[in-house]
This record gives sequence, structure tokens and C-alpha cells, in this order.
Amino acid sequence: MNTLSDLRFTVLLTFLILLVSCEKPDVSENSNLVNSLQANSNDTIEIGTSKYILETYLSRDFMPGYQHKRPLVALIFLVNIDSLPIPSNIDISKLYVIKDKLIWTSNPVDSNQPQVPDFKLDKLRNDGPEWDVNIYVDVVAEVINKSTSDKVLIIARQQKIQRND
Repeated sequence: MNTLSDLRFTVLLTFLILLVSCEKPDVSENSNLVNSLQANSNDTIEIGTSKYILETYLSRDFMPGYQHKRPLVALIFLVNIDSLPIPSNIDISKLYVIKDKLIWTSNPVDSNQPQVPDFKLDKLRNDGPEWDVNIYVDVVAEVINKSTSDKVLIIARQQKIQRND
């Protein structure tokens, strides 16, 4: 059953990759920004009375096909740890993926996955750098409260970049 679920997830993720527009990844070497993001991000954040964590799925697609480039795909989830619905005023405005002193910066879009529960906010970018697979990176998301314009950084450390064949 897990194999069937994994296959469905991979097919859905591949479909989503085709739907989101492509552009050159914004990768830079900026040790000051990397240090600032890592120092000012928390693995659990509190907004109002709710606490949130960040879940990630990072991969590169090596399945045979017409696609010559194999960009990094970042599917991220802001998760309410009490399983309460995420308010509509909460959003993810920026995504940072950190590999050593390199940083990929992007503006994630809704992933529009049909079976994501309402206590998870899902975002996607499919135009990342072609970094190695089976390496570990840090993922930082900038979460915004659109009602107050307050922003807070959340981090998921040591996230593995998977290889999809």
C-alpha cells in the first residue's frame, strides 16, 4: 500500500512540476544572509495561540523523458501541531534552501494538492538549482501574518534532497 501511495505522490508531484512556470533559480553565495537566517529562525513558531513546524520534501526528478534539466523541487508544509485549521491570513512569502554558504531564494506558490489537510499549508517551487542528491540542506520559510504584516522565520534543518528515478 505504501508503494502505491509513494507512486501516486511521485506522479502527482511530477504533474505539479509541469504546471508551475520555470525560471532561472536565484542562487547566491552570501554567508551573512545564511548566518542571519540560521540564527534568526526557529524550528517551532507561535502565531496567535497556535504553534507551527515546517515539513519538507526536496527532490530532483531523474525519470526518463523530454526534460533535459533536473531542477530541485521543494514541496513545503507549514503544519499546525495541534491539527487546527491554518487561518487564511497566514501564508508563506519566501523560501530559502541553504547548502553550505550557497542559498537558493524563491517565492513559493500554492501546490494545489488535493488531499492536504486543513492544518497544513502547502507551497511549491520546482525551479531550483541542480544540486547533488542525497545531501542535506537547511530549509527556511518566511511566514507572514497578512492581518498584521508580521513576519517570522521557521527552519527545518538537515533535510535530504531525494532522487526520483
